[in-house]
Amino acid sequence: MDLKKELNKEQYLAATHVEGPLLILAGAGSGKTRVITYRIAHLIRNCGVSPYNILAITFTNKAAREMAERASFLLGEENLYGIWINTFHAACGKILRRYADRIGFNSNFIIYDETEVQVVLKECLRRLNIDEKYLDPKAVRKYISKAKDEMISWKDFTKSHDTYNNHLFRMVSEVYKMYQETLLANNAMDFDDMILMTIKLFKENPDVLDYYQEKFKFIMVDEYQDTNMAQYEFVRLLASKYKNLCVVGDDDQSIYGFRGADIRNILEFENEYHDCKVIKLEQNYRSTQNILDAANRIIKNNTERRHKRLWTEQGHGEPITRYEAEDQNDEALYIVSAIQDGVRKGMKYSDFTILYRINALSQTIEKALTRFGIPYRVYGGLKFFDRKEIKDIVCYLRVLDNPLDDVALRRIINVPKRGIGEVSYNNAYDIALREDTNVLNVFLNAGNYPELSRTASKLASFALKIMDIMMKKDTMAISEYVKYVIYESGMIEELKRENTDEAESRIENLMEFISVANEYESEVLESPDAENLNNLTSFLQNIALSTDMDKQEEVDADTVTLMTIHNSKGLEFPVVFVIAMEEGTFPSMRAEMPEEVEEERRLCYVAITRAKKKLYLTHSRLRLLYGRTNYRVPSRFLRELELKAEKEEDRSEKSTTFRTGAVRKGAFGRVVNSVGDVKALNQQTGKVDTKDFKVGDRVKHKKFGNGTIVKMEGSGDKTVVEIQFDSTGMKRLMLAYAKLSHI
Repeated sequence: MDLKKELNKEQYLAATHVEGPLLILAGAGSGKTRVITYRIAHLIRNCGVSPYNILAITFTNKAAREMAERASFLLGEENLYGIWINTFHAACGKILRRYADRIGFNSNFIIYDETEVQVVLKECLRRLNIDEKYLDPKAVRKYISKAKDEMISWKDFTKSHDTYNNHLFRMVSEVYKMYQETLLANNAMDFDDMILMTIKLFKENPDVLDYYQEKFKFIMVDEYQDTNMAQYEFVRLLASKYKNLCVVGDDDQSIYGFRGADIRNILEFENEYHDCKVIKLEQNYRSTQNILDAANRIIKNNTERRHKRLWTEQGHGEPITRYEAEDQNDEALYIVSAIQDGVRKGMKYSDFTILYRINALSQTIEKALTRFGIPYRVYGGLKFFDRKEIKDIVCYLRVLDNPLDDVALRRIINVPKRGIGEVSYNNAYDIALREDTNVLNVFLNAGNYPELSRTASKLASFALKIMDIMMKKDTMAISEYVKYVIYESGMIEELKRENTDEAESRIENLMEFISVANEYESEVLESPDAENLNNLTSFLQNIALSTDMDKQEEVDADTVTLMTIHNSKGLEFPVVFVIAMEEGTFPSMRAEMPEEVEEERRLCYVAITRAKKKLYLTHSRLRLLYGRTNYRVPSRFLRELELKAEKEEDRSEKSTTFRTGAVRKGAFGRVVNSVGDVKALNQQTGKVDTKDFKVGDRVKHKKFGNGTIVKMEGSGDKTVVEIQFDSTGMKRLMLAYAKLSHI
């Protein structure tokens, strides 16, 4: 093992540093795991340090296994006996199993998973007579977990908020207290407790702390930028005696502030350890210089960071492509064409990944990939139509379209929660079979059946709500009705009460489902069979056929990967598309404070540095999202990158894909053979001169009937009109493609 030959200069300096604190600022793709494992090997083989005296901490079991495997490859498994290479929770678990009795637990304590935590919280709410409809157990869990990350006990929680004037926090305080008492009584901990209880053990038992300080004379922590306050304190206590603490991380990749990660832990490391040695790993082994230059340009705009500049010996590579699409469909089809072009040139589908800021953005991309037969998978999540909330709303629509659909009815009977159990449903189902009727009809008459007496009022109330919603089915356009059902079902209200990041994502997906309906309407309007297709049944059939196609493609391992940028951290791909780079989406509209914008910029840096050879950045002038079409402003991150946008009209000259003449769907969903052939597009769509219309004109629309133009935005082909239709209400339409006629 010749470290000088196998490591670059900075890696060598980091791997061979022995005594005292060490901060390794490891840029993206700079080989930080390699450095940590070589440092472990150096300490054991060249410095005579016993494996027993080394603790290496990672954030995931996968990372821990990889580190152990690499160290074993360098030293041999027999030479690593006694070393701890663990996650925070695994390391704390080992310590607590030995000394749990010192803090009031037995050594066989239970670790509750999230499902079991919810059971305990619900029981606490019941005992405190707090209605779950007012205080959702998942919301309580979020408050408690955040408090534990910040090392705030239930006693301190009552002081950390103005609980005298805030009824919500007073209730959370009471639940927090009872929750902790229940865990102790059950000899149980949650995952947050494992770190907190270890800190408690150390602080209340100096002899235990001294034992582990002597044992772990050399400590290494990976991904230090992602540590929260409790993890920081755990490491600080262990390292306080010998200070042989090596932390590795990249402040520019700190993207988990919403989970409690505190970037100050890495930025202020030198302030706590004044004799700290700092080594920067800036040579990148993943990406081309053009990609790294983009990453450098974007991240330099952050103020809360340590300066680093990534570089590589791999050459400049291909230029970065910024594409400005007309709308989300044009964006999706541009991506499809680029993938097809790459595959024709010998690349694999698995060479491509598509990154987005929020899950809801995947829907249009998935639809385009499916349409063109491109296999894909959604990494770290479910495909759009496989997500629980989407399946739930689809089942609502199925029941509203076909009340005999007992399978769909069974799924939604308790969505949102109504206190109707499986026993009640099964009893109703048996009655329906016995009386040769449907389950919904049994619900309506539940008071007539003794076996349904306990839930009769709830069942009848649900059935009446379904019947009431069903009455509106034929009075609204598909998209309006979908939106109406989403809200009337109570799903949105329940998710808002939950008040978690997951619930917010589910709400976004439900809002995006309105866009699915909206797009279906647009497609139907252009179909020669429009009169037969424009109904709820055909809409549900369209969804069913799409999802069946998705399932058939899952068997192909060579697939395009779709994922959120957060899920992409630590991964790399030859070709990366970062989509929807628009203000309000990326950066997120929720990023209001300077520190929140800086985290969004770090997220952009992470997205860029996932690309090895080619990077595409796309945005759209118009985007249908959450059921509304709005003009979009390019992301400030694109301005910071100073990239000229390639536009749709440039494609016929620049894109080899479209010169092949392959039929594709162009701007605003029209089929064209050449993107540059505007005249042919106009003839095919029957596009009209937008100057012929003005505010106040009475117009007729094929589907929505007669109406009055009340507002016009934009100009030329981009003119959007708002029309108050006499029978179907307000609609926003692209004037160039609405096929309006004057009355």
